[in-house]
Amino acid sequence: MPRIPSPYDSASLFYRDYVPGTPLKGSKQNNLTLVFLHGWPMSSRMWQQYLLPLCQDHGFRCIAPDRRGFGDSEWNGHRSNDAAKNQITYETFADDVIFLLEELAVGNFVFIGSSMGCGESLLAWERSPYCQQHCKGFIWIGCNLPYPIQSSSNPTAPSIELWQSIITSFRTARPQFVAEALPGIFGVPAGASISTKTLENYERIVAQADGLGIERTNNILVERDFTPSVRRLGEQGEVGVRLLLLHGDSDSGMPYEASAGIVKELVPRAQVKLYEKAGHGLQETHAEQILQDILDFVRGDGDEKRA
Repeated sequence: MPRIPSPYDSASLFYRDYVPGTPLKGSKQNNLTLVFLHGWPMSSRMWQQYLLPLCQDHGFRCIAPDRRGFGDSEWNGHRSNDAAKNQITYETFADDVIFLLEELAVGNFVFIGSSMGCGESLLAWERSPYCQQHCKGFIWIGCNLPYPIQSSSNPTAPSIELWQSIITSFRTARPQFVAEALPGIFGVPAGASISTKTLENYERIVAQADGLGIERTNNILVERDFTPSVRRLGEQGEVGVRLLLLHGDSDSGMPYEASAGIVKELVPRAQVKLYEKAGHGLQETHAEQILQDILDFVRGDGDEKRA
């Protein structure tokens, strides 16, 4: 799979680029590209059950980068010895995505983000005229927007103490902590079903992540309030870029009312679908339903159903 050097510090960034081959009988090749942005602390491997059918069966080009520090991407590059280039920010993540899409000249596309990938996609859109011209929609799965920290106005969001305890656990007992946390992430206590082998696969995905990348990305994640950005998205009105929110009704990490529910208030045109017995990792436990929702959205079939 290909790599690209970040324009920020030359970090080597890995990405998957699945381009449809000869269309199968009864299928067609689409001009729309689907851009998948993974959650923290995962990698593009979390999207495999979507990339293959969407590319092979439905003719979509699918691009899925590994965020710097995760999967097969470096956390920093050889220019990071420059102090100014050692301060990775949310903007750095977004600019890496912008650079990739512009270099590949993807044309019209839809962002599909999970958790942190939702904010990353929104920031890329805000910062890039190219993205604003060519982005035809957002699909946010288990989003952590607008702000993943508990406050008096958002009491059901995770507390800063919880985030700090997560980082402590990553430092002191990473393999055990990940193994114990994953069932809850996927909504097993609420009745979601996931196999032991699949959980083990996700343990390997998280094990790939750079330790420094995990910690600093967490700091970046919890310090950013996207409320103004989400509000600006809503100010576009009904003619603005389309937005589909897919969320688990049993997401204990980022409850609907603390995240997607607020986004819906700020962006009234957003379409919403709540998944039963689904946690934060619903992209794995409810893949068949989500795949259909993606297809409905990109084909323009979902508006009437969720109006």
